Amino acid sequence: MRIGFVGAGKVATAFGRYLHGHGVTIAGYYDHHPEKREHAARTTGGRSCRDGAEVAALSDVVLITTRDDQIQGACEALCRQQAIQARHRVGHMSGAHASLILEAAARSGAAIFSLHPLQAFAQEEKALADLPHTWFSLEGEDARLSDIEALMTRIGNRCLRLQPQGKPLYHLAACILSNYLVTLMACGIDALEKSGIPPMEGFQAMRPLIEGTIANIAQLGPARALTGPIARGDRSTVIHHLEALAAAGQGGLQTFYAFMGLKTLDLALQTVLKEPDKAEALRKVLEKNHP
Repeated sequence: MRIGFVGAGKVATAFGRYLHGHGVTIAGYYDHHPEKREHAARTTGGRSCRDGAEVAALSDVVLITTRDDQIQGACEALCRQQAIQARHRVGHMSGAHASLILEAAARSGAAIFSLHPLQAFAQEEKALADLPHTWFSLEGEDARLSDIEALMTRIGNRCLRLQPQGKPLYHLAACILSNYLVTLMACGIDALEKSGIPPMEGFQAMRPLIEGTIANIAQLGPARALTGPIARGDRSTVIHHLEALAAAGQGGLQTFYAFMGLKTLDLALQTVLKEPDKAEALRKVLEKNHP
């Protein structure tokens, strides 16, 4: 199986290097920026191609790894040039889009798919080091995609299989669990700073608590991993927290605390909080502080 890339950014280059390290043939790269395609080709043993059509001619699998808003246009351009044929598997690596944006390739007889790595690609070397432990989502309905899944299994990565209609909520979940986790940490660090603790020193002190919580979620699931005042039905502590935020002039964080408290209360009621009276008293307090 020969794999070629149209687009030579961090994702395409790190993934190509990873595949090359597992003995997969990288046919070549095309990118508008010559230095990017030459770096990618040099580090993967592939060819630095003059255009996307040359990539397709050399490849069995064509991965369109341009910016998300350019994927569909790049695919349609390749199809207009008749570079995509029925022998091809044509995919992209966007988390946000389903394979349906490659419909032009499907009309040319190719099997279309999306293959999304569940990791960040801020730095090429770090991304490459993380790839052996990365899960991928593989989305697409063509039976010929079994060879893509077999390839990922052979190199040691597990795949979540998705239908096209499931891709938007899958990507939303990844954003909540990754991007919004950063925002949650920022809110906690902000509260630490307001308490008089140097923010990053406080974060390092909290880090074992954070990592222990994540370990508990992995072992028990979110509902059974829940601890703290809402899990105990401790109305007085929640009131004390809200009053402290009001006194500090932190209205935005107060609203955020109340919103998260209501979500946490719903979670607690699934397992750990068995006293309806306490739950209702907590809900009234939190709703009063959440517009």
